Amino acid sequence: MPNARRQRDDTRAFLLVLAGAGLMIAAAYGLGLLFHASPLDRFSLSIADALFGAAATGPLVLVLFWFMRTDIRALARFRRSQIDFFADIGFKFTPLRMALLALAAGVSEELLFRGVFQSWIERGMPLVWAIVLPNILFGALHARTSLYAFIAGLVGVYMGVLFAATGNVLAPIVTHAIYDWVALVVTQRAIENRAAGKPAL
Repeated sequence: MPNARRQRDDTRAFLLVLAGAGLMIAAAYGLGLLFHASPLDRFSLSIADALFGAAATGPLVLVLFWFMRTDIRALARFRRSQIDFFADIGFKFTPLRMALLALAAGVSEELLFRGVFQSWIERGMPLVWAIVLPNILFGALHARTSLYAFIAGLVGVYMGVLFAATGNVLAPIVTHAIYDWVALVVTQRAIENRAAGKPAL
């Protein structure tokens, strides 16, 4: 019975996280109606833009691998806090779950912040503000720590530039989803390595 209960709690925690992404998609459509900026107005199934988004993941992954190895005190402390957070998140990471989480985050956050907010702001303000302003909120929503909020905001700006460069929200969705999947895989490995007394990466 304890094992069955743990399994139910594990499944429930995972589904709650996915439900959060679902609510963000609903918010994107609701705010899209309010602002007359549908999240899919600037979406197209372009192979070129998808490949551009996949290639754009490269710099983010390089920074991630540097971050996992750096000895800079503030970043090492932040790295430990991230590993602690995901180790205690309440459910196990499996390959399928990591893929679903990455896809859900990529779709939901990009539809809202790029598809709706950036597109809406761009109508009345210079492009630089359309890229920067939504990512103040994007960073704030990731403000588990001030450093995390700052980093998330910078990553959001990067996604905004991809969106502006392609005019297709598919590009940042692909970048975001692939990066999140890599980050989850790396984090899971770090959790396992820490349990075995090994370096994070």
